Amino acid sequence: MSVSEKVLDAIELLATNSVDKAGYDRTIQAQIVSCEDATIGKYRCRYQDAIIYAYANNSDMTFNNGAYVYILVPGNDMKKEKTILGTTKKLGINYISQA
Repeated sequence: MSVSEKVLDAIELLATNSVDKAGYDRTIQAQIVSCEDATIGKYRCRYQDAIIYAYANNSDMTFNNGAYVYILVPGNDMKKEKTILGTTKKLGINYISQA
């Protein structure tokens, strides 16, 4: 490996570590498994092979089981409270407005 390749590898490693530590918010896609508590909008969701809990950002919406939603992960930290931003499909398909 040449010196220039080593320098480029080092730069890539530093950049990757910096991005990982940045603490930026992240949006993920998950599937609603069930509503755990409708009064506070708490939902059980499937993300990849894990079950996570997230809260609806609007108390006037309830999401159907099986609906795919966007979830905001603050600071890219899965231990923090997550917020359901909305559905990935047309709004009328995956939620019921309570307004």
